[in-house]
Amino acid sequence: MAREFIKSGVPGLDEILGGGFLKGTMSALSGPTGCGKSTFGMQFLVNGALKSKEPGLYISIEESKASMQLHMSGYKWDLEKMEKNRQLMILDYPLYEVDQFLAQNSAIQELINKMGVKRVVIDSVMPVAIFFQNDDERKKGFLKLIDNIRKWGTTTLIISEDTPATTQDVLPDTKYGIESFTDGWLHIYYLYSPKERERTRAIEVLKMKSVHHSSKIYPCEIGDEGFVVYSK
Repeated sequence: MAREFIKSGVPGLDEILGGGFLKGTMSALSGPTGCGKSTFGMQFLVNGALKSKEPGLYISIEESKASMQLHMSGYKWDLEKMEKNRQLMILDYPLYEVDQFLAQNSAIQELINKMGVKRVVIDSVMPVAIFFQNDDERKKGFLKLIDNIRKWGTTTLIISEDTPATTQDVLPDTKYGIESFTDGWLHIYYLYSPKERERTRAIEVLKMKSVHHSSKIYPCEIGDEGFVVYSK
């Protein structure tokens, strides 16, 4: 089977990914609250549509579409225009409709086929995780979710908050362990400098199956066009 990489849409990231994301794979994106995970996910879709002609689907679970558009309005992205041009679609599921998201796989598949969607972002896995009553049910639910997503044939990012590591040399975890089910795992950090008395962002590729990727932590920042990773 031929290996095909797609561009991440994040300047500097493809170099540390080993060429980009493998087409058709699924990766977890984790980090603390406010680190920019949703921005990263939207940038993946926006630049995929505009620069690579790959339509995207953003599935927002918990946050409404109106709220998502408001929070993204500070970037140089015309999301409304992209939706009109069928380059991007945003679906929102309130917390009380998580069961609908899990049950509507065939409807989502039909939408993906109709729009020619190539990239998907699911933001976030937390409402899905707490829908299940215990760890065994959650594991079975995750396995079914992952199996359904693979059938979509898209390159997918699943967003999750993390459980902060006690020290920098300890591997972080996501709160519900979604990274153990995915092909890849990227983690965004907040690094604190006592001297500068400020926090800066950094990113690390913790897992990417079948790809020779960098294992270093790289500084990054968010501007009006989204994330930039300083990989040099």
